[in-house]
Amino acid sequence: MTGSDLTRMYEMSYLAIKRNLEDVSHTDSIVAPPNGGNCLNWVLGHVVTTRNVMLQLTGGSPVMTGDAVDVYKRGSQPCGSEGFLDLATLRGLLDDSQQQLLPNLAALSDNALASPVPEPYNRPPLSGSLGDVLGRLYYHEAYHNGQIGLLRRVAGKEGAIK
Repeated sequence: MTGSDLTRMYEMSYLAIKRNLEDVSHTDSIVAPPNGGNCLNWVLGHVVTTRNVMLQLTGGSPVMTGDAVDVYKRGSQPCGSEGFLDLATLRGLLDDSQQQLLPNLAALSDNALASPVPEPYNRPPLSGSLGDVLGRLYYHEAYHNGQIGLLRRVAGKEGAIK
């Protein structure tokens, strides 16, 4: 996998997320699934916090900082808790991450992709080569991208990708 391959993958992921966010309000984004699980707002914030890691691994800067990061980390409190960002803010952070991420990915050489993940990130599941980790993080984003599509429906919206 090359930096160009990763760029195309993250372009498609971003477009799917953006499409699934069309016509979704902040109120829609905090509707929790009936049988438990995270709301769309949490899932999108979690995607952004994961992109923070990707940005740092590829030479960029985090787009989400401060207490907001803790709200969306794995294992954090579900929707209905304090500290959730407005959906418009999360959309902006996603856009900011995309603007930084694509050129960072495109610039990755084969040698960079083959290099081990630097400390302090080199820990399971982020162990191995940078290319392997970026591929795993893509799977992670795709998983949550599908959840965003379903959570859109939980909030009463028609499916956006047909």
